[in-house]
Amino acid sequence: MSNHQQQPIQLEKASFEFLEEDAQKLAALGYKQEFKREFNSLSLFCFAFSMMGVLASVSASINFPMSHGGPVSMVWGWLTAASFVMPVALMLAELCSSMPTTGGLYYFAAKLSMRSDKDLGWMPLVVWFTAWVNVVGNVALVASIDWSLTQMVFAWVTLVTDGAFVPTFEQILGLYFAFLVLHGIIGSLPTKILAAINNFYVLLNLVATVVVIVCLYALPSKRNSASYVFTHYDNSYSGWNDGFSYILGMLNAMWTLCGYGACCNIAEECRDAARAGPRAIITSVISTVIAGWLILLAATFAVTDLDAALNSDFGMPMIQIMYTSCGKSATLGLWMLVILVQLFTGSSAVIATSRVIFAFSRDGGLPFSRWWSIVNSSTQTPINAVWLNVLGSALLGLLGFIDQAALDAIFNLASIGIYIAYGIPIFCRITIGRHRFEPGPFHLGRWSTVIGSIACAWTCFIVVSFLFPYEKPVTSTNMNYAVVVLGAIITFAGIWFAVDARKWFKGPRMTIDNDILNAVSVEASSTTQTEDCSFMFDTKDEKFITKA
Repeated sequence: MSNHQQQPIQLEKASFEFLEEDAQKLAALGYKQEFKREFNSLSLFCFAFSMMGVLASVSASINFPMSHGGPVSMVWGWLTAASFVMPVALMLAELCSSMPTTGGLYYFAAKLSMRSDKDLGWMPLVVWFTAWVNVVGNVALVASIDWSLTQMVFAWVTLVTDGAFVPTFEQILGLYFAFLVLHGIIGSLPTKILAAINNFYVLLNLVATVVVIVCLYALPSKRNSASYVFTHYDNSYSGWNDGFSYILGMLNAMWTLCGYGACCNIAEECRDAARAGPRAIITSVISTVIAGWLILLAATFAVTDLDAALNSDFGMPMIQIMYTSCGKSATLGLWMLVILVQLFTGSSAVIATSRVIFAFSRDGGLPFSRWWSIVNSSTQTPINAVWLNVLGSALLGLLGFIDQAALDAIFNLASIGIYIAYGIPIFCRITIGRHRFEPGPFHLGRWSTVIGSIACAWTCFIVVSFLFPYEKPVTSTNMNYAVVVLGAIITFAGIWFAVDARKWFKGPRMTIDNDILNAVSVEASSTTQTEDCSFMFDTKDEKFITKA
């Protein structure tokens, strides 16, 4: 080959080598660097831990295990769910290490669901539904966090006034909207500020968790016995049989343990994301599992009257447990800590969800995608996507005009949507995409198929279970409306795909310049001997292709 023929490739490689290492990896996935990388391993862990907000999340949803098995569900249900969540987290960590991009789950599904090198097969449809359920699940997660935050604030006010103040639905809805706006403002801040906020928040979360646990163990004058805590099963509230009631009680754990996947969506804002991402996912889940179990254990020892806690005038069992165990003055301080933790949890959730919306919009998957995929030049954050998230969560709050059961479904909808989105790329990883997968620094090796199979089986099992009503007999006031909302959105997305989107949606769209993209291919082929294929992009057809 002549020097003249080699020159373009040399120029392309020079353009590629000019990029920083993380930007090079992102370019290899087909995307240009649009965010500032202000997160590091510690701040990404803080972000993931913040997303799960263990103290506030357990406090907001403790009514589920209390009313579906009592002490046994509170103590053992958490550990049962956590033991099956861990395989899901390990698989996501492996995928995040391999493909650290904001597209996250649906990008994983895209790369791993192609039928062959030149045949996309079902990939566009798989990606389409993965992205839609992920968006819906994350928007519902924000809504459930801010709705529970609103309930926490009014529970605190009720305690302050000794029950004299009883909020109306309009007041609750107004404060809910106010918290959404506040979180929208926080989510619009520059990445550097967001990283600093999360570093502070994790310290608050840890301190608050320790303080609450110590107080619940040390202050009560009357405590349950160890035999009661670890062996007493009370299924007098749900109407379901003992086994299924125990399963429904695990919603407490599944709702809490569903934010760690956000590490994938922050990958383009993190340094050394291929290592920091999986590290943050695994450590944040383990930390949350341990802290959550200690909180539940303390609460189970302290709650001496399940009926009084579940039917409390405060509207939330956890504050009643604190009040009975620690007295009014201590509870006012402890519950304020819970409120602050939930406040920051909501801001983390808005940040993560806005990145999910941005990534899907960048690939043209949402109505008016061009608008939602804009990155603000001053803050270098997707501000428009933040406020679309706020709007979507606000609309879910209007379900309260139906009844309280419709609002309770938001908790279910978050867990169901997010875990479906987790399960699809994991299933692709261990089936059609197992030979196409290119491991990153963190990988499970030969154990990936076994761990992935457990993760997929658990996801299917828990998603189907959580579509059932919480109580029997089923009435309009205890109906699980999650199946209605999720069904309506999936139907809308399915009809849109069948009628129109299938004609133009071909999966993720590359944003990197063609010369740098070609240089990535040249660099990869010259330095990597073990890769099965390199990921390329056909700009004419706007779809993925692979090059052997």
